[in-house]
Amino acid sequence: MDYSEIVKHSFYSLKANKLRAFLTILGIVVGIFSIIAIMTIVTIMQSSIESGLSQLGTNTFQIQKLPAFRSGDPKERAKYAKRRNITYEEFVRFSELMKDAKYVAAERWKYGLTAKFLNRETNPNIPVIGITPEAMYTNNWSIESGRSINS
Repeated sequence: MDYSEIVKHSFYSLKANKLRAFLTILGIVVGIFSIIAIMTIVTIMQSSIESGLSQLGTNTFQIQKLPAFRSGDPKERAKYAKRRNITYEEFVRFSELMKDAKYVAAERWKYGLTAKFLNRETNPNIPVIGITPEAMYTNNWSIESGRSINS
């Protein structure tokens, strides 16, 4: 059998079995599209995770009461809410134990509070954050205007 006869036989089979040929091609296209879509999703997730971790900087870790990624399950949230808060005294002890660390910082976030000064107050939808000065470096934050409040 020569190649021209094989090609003729292939085209004859395609004409005779149009539905089978269409479904085969459709299956191949869907399979390739699925692989491309999954690879794209994995790449996007990887870059998102890398971006989130790069905000912390290298050699940075956090100790906190709540996990970084929160579950939508109320039982899970209640379990973490029962954990006791990390105290300032514990922070001081951590910082004493971590003498080799360039920065050791503490943060305290409160939501739904209103900060008042004279006749002005903040929007309760904005969190109030108390930090040690080192937290500016560990979170890669900068003051947009004004200055930090020192003790």
